[in-house]
Amino acid sequence: MNRLICSAIFTLAASAPAWSQGKLDADTMKHFGGTYMLDCGNNASAKATVFADALVFLQGDKRVAGAKPDSAASFYGSSQPPEFRTVLLSEAPGGQLRFAIYQDKAGYYLLVDPDAKVQAAIGKPFGQQKFRRCDGGASKPAPTAAAPQRKYELHELDAGGVMLDPKLKATYFKALGPLARERWLAKLDGPAPQNKRIRVAGADFVQLSSCKNHDCADNSAVFLYSVEQNVLYGTIYQRGRTTLIGAPPPAVAAELPKLWKKEWRQQ
Repeated sequence: MNRLICSAIFTLAASAPAWSQGKLDADTMKHFGGTYMLDCGNNASAKATVFADALVFLQGDKRVAGAKPDSAASFYGSSQPPEFRTVLLSEAPGGQLRFAIYQDKAGYYLLVDPDAKVQAAIGKPFGQQKFRRCDGGASKPAPTAAAPQRKYELHELDAGGVMLDPKLKATYFKALGPLARERWLAKLDGPAPQNKRIRVAGADFVQLSSCKNHDCADNSAVFLYSVEQNVLYGTIYQRGRTTLIGAPPPAVAAELPKLWKKEWRQQ
């Protein structure tokens, strides 16, 4: 019994010093940073992203972000398999979001390994399903013969889909203007529900919504994009200040605050 207790204390102690840093170092990011997905050819696939200051899991409208990430190579003790590299841990609402990183001949992959409370927020358990690294980092997955990739429609993605379409991206940044200096708006990598088709003031739009990582209460936005006209309107809330972008017509401008309130204040 004493040996078991000592072993547990040793394991916790081994990972504790780095845990207090709250940010992954450059070497860890070089090897393990980036986006991992169950299907790298499917933009709607569940994804797990490793940022220097956060771990983020996304599937459909379910998004869980963990702050103060750290790497714990001895997390599983002596039972870890040869392919194991490290566990990335983070503080998520109510618990701990963990990504276990492995490496095989095809490259890096991770297993989503949350604690019970965070698993409840994620929903579907992923068990031993491999999330492959998709952004060509230090170990790019080997190419495989695959069927032609389907082009996913904007309403099937989340707000980050803006970055996948050069034409839409240019329209978005033009509408942002000086607000493009705000990182969360420039990246759109914070919590976001799935986009949806919507009709506003007699016109068809795709509604995109996003907020700032770890600060959704004070920094959030709703955008309306017309695919046919290639115009984007939006309302951006920043710590009590609201800004309309894209010069929306009066009827659309009147609806944007209602859409924002429904998305970010009635959940």
